Amino acid sequence: MKIAVLLGGASPERMVSIASGTSIGSTLSKLGHDVVYLDPATALNKMDDFKRSLDNVSMENMDFEAMARMNDDPFKEQIPYIKAQKVDLVFNALHGGNGENGVIAGMLEEAGIPYTGSGYLASALAMDKFKTKILAREVGVSCADEELHEEPVHKPDVVDFPLVIKPNDSGSSVGLTIIQEACDIYDATADALKYSDTVIIESYIPGREFDIPVVCGEAYPVLEVNPHGVNDYKAKYMGDKTEYLVPAPLSETKTAEMQEAAVKVYRALGLKNYARVDFRMTPEEKIYLLEANTLPGMTASSLVPKSAKAIGIDFPELLTIIINDAMN
Repeated sequence: MKIAVLLGGASPERMVSIASGTSIGSTLSKLGHDVVYLDPATALNKMDDFKRSLDNVSMENMDFEAMARMNDDPFKEQIPYIKAQKVDLVFNALHGGNGENGVIAGMLEEAGIPYTGSGYLASALAMDKFKTKILAREVGVSCADEELHEEPVHKPDVVDFPLVIKPNDSGSSVGLTIIQEACDIYDATADALKYSDTVIIESYIPGREFDIPVVCGEAYPVLEVNPHGVNDYKAKYMGDKTEYLVPAPLSETKTAEMQEAAVKVYRALGLKNYARVDFRMTPEEKIYLLEANTLPGMTASSLVPKSAKAIGIDFPELLTIIINDAMN
């Protein structure tokens, strides 16, 4: 098959996407596919320069604000290029921004080009943390208390400290702040609003963090994530102290409960192909939804592949499962 891998994009998660996209592309090439790399934020006449830059990708010294100011306008000219190249499938390896909020999925769908990942409406819903929580509660999944703001605020209206402040539609923990004691939260909310039009303030849920991949509607083994501190961007992509336990050390009953909740969220949002649903569990073992990720990290060492490996599915096979589901 001829597969166009979308990576990069105009988003604070641009470099994470490049890591995912290059890992996906190199694996697909080894499987015998004809791979084309495309960055929606790069003009076609500069795409060769972008491809050469992929050999020197660094996750350090990220300028998140600069990446957030980029735009994906060049993707409009890439649509006819994809058709002219007779691409069989677009593998969407974008994270955040238009790559994950449904805009690019909608453009591909309108052009009649098959692609991996969820559709434009499901993507838009899942990207919006506030709306995701509304739908999750409707299917019986608990969520932390929250409030939404369009401007920086000095104190929360209803949420009690400790609390979590983060952009309402961004990922990779960019712009996230955890505040344990009552204080002026103006700067933290202003920082979050650099990456989103709205900021969500949530009650902080103490306890353990778990991630559940859902592939083709089936929950994969639960992972426990222990960053030994705040699970922020640095801990996720640059730290060496974060521990990942898969399958997570949980009882069969609690594992089944968490997997069932993940599938409920997946279905409520209308997701497809693959996603990752994240939870916190209190010391009393009550489960709370954190968020749903429609395009989670997909390097060979990312969480979804780690979970798949625990049931004997290696990275090439996982990509093949996703591709076959997208094509069908």
